[in-house]
Amino acid sequence: MLNLWAILMVVGLIAATVWISVATRKFNRTAENFYLAGRKIGFLTNASAICGDYFSAASFLGVAAAIYASGLDGVWYATGFGAAFVPVLIFVAGPLRRFGEYTIPDYLAARFQSPLARLIGVTAVQAIAIFYLAPQMVGAGATWTVLVGKGLLGMSPFATGVVVTVLIMMFYVAMGGMKGTTINQMIQFWVLFTAMFLVVALAFGRGFNLSRAVAELNRGPLTNTAKVTVAQLMAGEEGKRLYDQAKAVMSPEAMQAVDAAVKAGDADAAVWVVLPQKNKLHPERTMLFGEPGHRYRWLDQFSMVLALVLGTMGLPHIMNRYYTNPSGRTARWTTVWVLAFVAAFYILATLAGVAGRVLLKAFAAADPVVSSLTVDGQLKVTDQLMPLLGRILAGEFGLGYVAAGAFAAMFSTIGGLLMASAASWGHDIYEQFINPNAPEWKKVAVGKAAVVGMALFSLLVGLGIPAIGLDKAYPSLIAMMVTWAFAVSAGSFVPMFITSIWWKRATLRGTLAGMAAGGGLTVLFIIFNILRQTGAVAPDSLVGTLGTLTFPTVFTVPLGLLVIVAVSLLDPKLPTNVDEIWIRIHGTARERLQRSLQAARTGA
Repeated sequence: MLNLWAILMVVGLIAATVWISVATRKFNRTAENFYLAGRKIGFLTNASAICGDYFSAASFLGVAAAIYASGLDGVWYATGFGAAFVPVLIFVAGPLRRFGEYTIPDYLAARFQSPLARLIGVTAVQAIAIFYLAPQMVGAGATWTVLVGKGLLGMSPFATGVVVTVLIMMFYVAMGGMKGTTINQMIQFWVLFTAMFLVVALAFGRGFNLSRAVAELNRGPLTNTAKVTVAQLMAGEEGKRLYDQAKAVMSPEAMQAVDAAVKAGDADAAVWVVLPQKNKLHPERTMLFGEPGHRYRWLDQFSMVLALVLGTMGLPHIMNRYYTNPSGRTARWTTVWVLAFVAAFYILATLAGVAGRVLLKAFAAADPVVSSLTVDGQLKVTDQLMPLLGRILAGEFGLGYVAAGAFAAMFSTIGGLLMASAASWGHDIYEQFINPNAPEWKKVAVGKAAVVGMALFSLLVGLGIPAIGLDKAYPSLIAMMVTWAFAVSAGSFVPMFITSIWWKRATLRGTLAGMAAGGGLTVLFIIFNILRQTGAVAPDSLVGTLGTLTFPTVFTVPLGLLVIVAVSLLDPKLPTNVDEIWIRIHGTARERLQRSLQAARTGA
């Protein structure tokens, strides 16, 4: 299944990123240049780089796949991701850049004058980075499986994709620092954006029509593939068995393979079938593509969108990029352009997901590769939708270009995450606690070592996901896992940012208590959900019952805000230097300059 176009394009992308990283290594002689590119990135360059950072495997592969698998439920992913930069523009972008510093933990430590606040911030940053890196590893494995289909050195194709991606990223981020990463992310954004545009444009060229496609899909029940044993297929009374449900929606030709497996008599034999999906909002009604209810109940649906809309505000690899702008005004203009790029991209992703439903079924039989990855024209692994759409619409070239786009999405996001994680370890831990007087070369060396360490850890996470069966527990796993990262970000940092930037009375104790309550409870609920979905706990147990809430943001963000306000009002230790901090956050450039001159004259 080797694809020469795909290999050439991906190798070309890798070669370009490595060359840029090597060429920009001379800009990394100081910690500020290594972590923040000298704070000299313009708004269009930074907007492109932020989008490259933001449009991860979840966006490029996962959103279209979620729409393909779940219809309207999947569209809410695009809606939430697309709207996420509105609160960033309103609440955070300008004030955060005006305040200065390097990282979110840096902001916490300076805002509340507390080393403990820095440590809590570092803990939250690393948790978000791990949750966000995991789905990028899944995307790397899935794309390699479609692109090459073979493993190296005795590894599976999935494991090979994970290992190769991590090794490349480890080299180019450690070598290029923020300068090289920014240029690479800008290029990678336009590669993945044009790949998405190519797929949608070719789909329309093949006769795709959105309104007609949705009307056609709504004529029958929403269906998806499932791998079950013969015993599971035939269990129950006749007429209600999975076998009967599959027969009602599968073509006679596709049912021949199912019937052959049943006649063979091996109860433990696995067989792929297509099944109608259950409606979680209205169990008495047929589940349709154009209606909500496939994946989520109303509370989960609302909470998921809330997590996506608010979670971006606390993503360390996105927020750190605002420190690379030269001013708060540039940071705001960066966000305006990001909003435009984001809106265009997610409209395209939505169109691609719907197009996949109608086009793959029509063209699967004519392509042996696509046919081997589908059951009766429907994908076995929905995250493979985009590469296969590229193949059926533009042949080997299409698959190659989409594969390059997928790797560009993963490279860009992984690069941003590794830089954010490295800044947290190197700047917030090493420079502040271990060796405050370290020379610049040693600071940079520690930052590069942190990149390598976090990359190797993400490798272990990626290889461990199939081992615990997480890939089988969730359809559209990539989009699901990224949403968890957004939920942890929202619970940990959103209440903190809103109160610390816009409320003078917020205290250190209140802020730390709110972060622990919002972020800690989010992680706990996600663990409960994983235990329930993987069958590690009984559904009717306490943990299993609590695990029914897929996305806890609807509770954790209000809880975090409430705890910060309540504890701050009860805290007798009032914040100090608030007026000076307020000038840094909200003051004009002239006001900040006057304050600096006054402090210099008085020695304050």
